[in-house]
Formats: sequence, structure tokens, C-alpha cells
Amino acid sequence: MTDSSPEYIDEMLSNIIGIEIEITKMVGKWKLSQNKEERDRVNAADELLRRGEQKISGAMLSTVGGKS
Repeated sequence: MTDSSPEYIDEMLSNIIGIEIEITKMVGKWKLSQNKEERDRVNAADELLRRGEQKISGAMLSTVGGKS
């Protein structure tokens, strides 16, 4: 912004309009590496379990032939 004139910056700043949006619903997805090979998912899940992430590890393992 230092290469613009103060007048230009003032004009651009005056054009900024704030808005407020009420969030009424949030939708999320789990990405459990379903597009990876089974051995890679098992290895990732095992590493997550080693790091204390039991829930996500279990969810990932539930996508690989019933191992949990």
C-alpha cells in the first residue's frame, strides 16, 4: 500500500462494506484417506493411535475390512 497515494487509499477504504451473516447450519465431512491403499490407511490409523488419537484412528480402521 505504500506505493499508492493517500487519496487513493482513502477512496478504496471508503468503499469497504461490512456484512454480517447468521450461520444457521454447519455441515462437515471426515476425510479418512478412503482413496488410499488399505495398507496406507492402516499405517496412518496405527500412527494416529500411537499419538493418542483413538477416535479418528478407530474411524479410519472401520473403513478397512473391519479391523478395529
